[in-house]
Amino acid sequence: MELKKYVGKGAIGLMLIAIGGCYEYPPPASGTLGETYTQRPRGDADKLLEGISDLTLADAQRIAVINNPTYIAAAHAVSAARMRYYQAMGAYSPTIGAEFTLQNAHNWTKNTHNVASNPQRTDRFSTSTGINANWLVFDSLAREFTLLAASHSLDYQRMLEADECRTLMRAVAYAYNQVLLAIENKRIALEDRDFQQSSLQYTQLKYQAGAVPLSDVLNFEIQMNAAESNLVQADYQYETAVYALAVLMGYPDGTLPQEIKFASDFKTNFSDLPSVDIYLDTALANRPDLKGYREQLEIAKYQMYQTYSAYGPTINAFATFAVGTQNNTYVGSDSYERSSGYYRHSRSTTPALSYGFTADWTIFNGLIRYNKMREYQANVAVADYQVSAMWMTVVEEVRTAYANYIQSVKQTRIYEKTRDLSAQQRDLVDEGYRAGNTELTRLNEAQRDLVEAETNLASSYINIQNAKAQLDAAVAVNPASFYRDPENIAPGKLENTPVPGMESVDVKPSEQTAPVSAPDNSIIPGTAGPGMSSAFPAPKNIDATTPVVPVPAADQPKTPATAPAKEPEVSAPASAPQDQPVPIPASSTAPPPGKAPAGSTPVVVQP
Repeated sequence: MELKKYVGKGAIGLMLIAIGGCYEYPPPASGTLGETYTQRPRGDADKLLEGISDLTLADAQRIAVINNPTYIAAAHAVSAARMRYYQAMGAYSPTIGAEFTLQNAHNWTKNTHNVASNPQRTDRFSTSTGINANWLVFDSLAREFTLLAASHSLDYQRMLEADECRTLMRAVAYAYNQVLLAIENKRIALEDRDFQQSSLQYTQLKYQAGAVPLSDVLNFEIQMNAAESNLVQADYQYETAVYALAVLMGYPDGTLPQEIKFASDFKTNFSDLPSVDIYLDTALANRPDLKGYREQLEIAKYQMYQTYSAYGPTINAFATFAVGTQNNTYVGSDSYERSSGYYRHSRSTTPALSYGFTADWTIFNGLIRYNKMREYQANVAVADYQVSAMWMTVVEEVRTAYANYIQSVKQTRIYEKTRDLSAQQRDLVDEGYRAGNTELTRLNEAQRDLVEAETNLASSYINIQNAKAQLDAAVAVNPASFYRDPENIAPGKLENTPVPGMESVDVKPSEQTAPVSAPDNSIIPGTAGPGMSSAFPAPKNIDATTPVVPVPAADQPKTPATAPAKEPEVSAPASAPQDQPVPIPASSTAPPPGKAPAGSTPVVVQP
C-alpha cells in the first residue's frame, strides 16, 4: 500500500516536471550579491521594517522566518530532495533512445594476381538510423527499496528545514533579548552617572566652603568617569546586539533604524509551567531533529534491504528498430576499367527489427554481496543507536530548559528584594555622608552594591526570556507557520502570557494546575512580579525644600523594606489610584530646585 502511494505521487510529480520546465525561485536580495555596500541596489529586503516603529519579538521572528537566507536555503534543499525522489520514480519507466550513424570507408586491394575484374579500391558511404527501447522488468525489488529510501530522504530534508526554523527562532530570541539587556544596562549606567554627577556638584559646594577635602571631589569625578565608561560599553553592547538581530532577520543594512523601539513588558512576562512530563512527551513527538534521525534509520533499513536484491536475478526487455543504407563505389585497374568501365556503383537499404529479453543472475562474486549486506546491517545498528542517543539528548535539553526557567524566576525574586534593599541602604548611607556621619568609602560601596544589584536584576529578567526561548526550542511545538502568523494559527494563545513552549498548543486546565513547588514558599516559580523600578528610589526622609518626583505606583515594592528605627517612614497615600503616578519625596542627593545637574539625562522607566 505504501509503495502504491509513492508510485502515484511520483507519477504526478513527473507530469508536473514535464509541464513546469525549469526550476524557478525568487532570487536573494540583489544588494547582497554585489561587491559593494554603499553602491548596492535597493530591493524589497530593504523595506522589511516599513511601518514598524515598535519591534516586538514576534515581529522579529516573523520577518526572520520569511527573509533569513539560511532558512530559505534549507527550504530549497527540500526541493532538491524532492527532485531526487522523482528521479527514483523514473526507474520504473522504459528507456527510449534514438541513434544515428554516418560512416565513409575506403578499402584498397593490393598485390592481386590473375584476377582481371577485381577493383583496386572500394568507397563505402553508409548510414544507420534506429530507435531502441530498454525496460527493466525485474531487479529483485531493488527499485522499490531505492524509491522508499528516497521518500524518507525527502522527509529527512523536511525535518532539517523544520529544525533550521527551530534553531533560527531561538537565535532571534537570544539576539532580541541581548538588545533588551543592553538597553537596561544603558539605563543603569545613565542613572549611576547622574547620581555621581549630582554628588559631585554637591561636594564641590562643600569643598568651596571648606567642609570636605579635595579628595572627595576627585572621588566623585573618578566615579562619574567610571559610569561614563559603563555607558560606552552599554552602547557598544546595544550596537552589536542590533547588528546580530538585523542579520538574522535578513535585513541587508546589517543594522536596524535608530527610531526602532523594543518591547518593555519583559519584566512581568512570566507564567506558571505545567508538569515537565508534558514538555517531555511533546518534545519527543515534535522535535524535528529527532524525527530526522528516525528518518535516517528508515533510510538505512531500505538501503540494507536493497543489498538483499543482489542475490536475485535481473530481467530486462529490449527492442530495437534500425534502418541502414549503403552506397559502394568501385575503382579498378586498367583491365577492370576496359572490361567494365571506370566506375561501378551499388546501393542497398537494410531495415532491421530485434527484440527480446535478457536475464542476469550473479551466482558467486567472492562474498562481495554478503559483506556489503553486513556493512549495511551495521549501518542500521549505527542509525538505531543514534536515534536512541538523540532521544536522550532531547530529554536532557527539555529538562535543562525547564529547570533553567524555574531557577531564573526564583533568582529574579531574590534579585528584586536585593535591589530594593540596596537602594534603601544607598540612600541611608548617602544621607549619613551628607550629614558628615559616614565615610566616603562607605558611600562608594553602597553605590557599587546598588549598581550591581540593578545589573543582576536586569540580567535575571533577560535570563527568564532566554529560558523561554530555550524551552520553546527544546519542545519545538511551534512550526514555521506559527511564527509567520501566530495570531491566526493559534487564536487567543498569545493573550494573557502563554505557557512557554506551548504557544500554539492547547494545554488543559488540569495540566496548568501543577506548578513545581519551591523550597521557599515566598518564591513561587512562574509567578509574575512587579516591574523593575528606577535604580535609585527616593529615601524615606522628607525635606520641605526638596521637590516631589512622580514615580509609577507599579514600581514600588509590595512590602516596604524595614528601615532603622531612627529613620521615619513615609508610605504612599492609600487613596492614590494604582494606575496613576504616586508622589514620592525625592532623594536628598538631588540638586536644589531649578538647578538640575548639567548634562544630566532624565530616565523614564515604564511600569
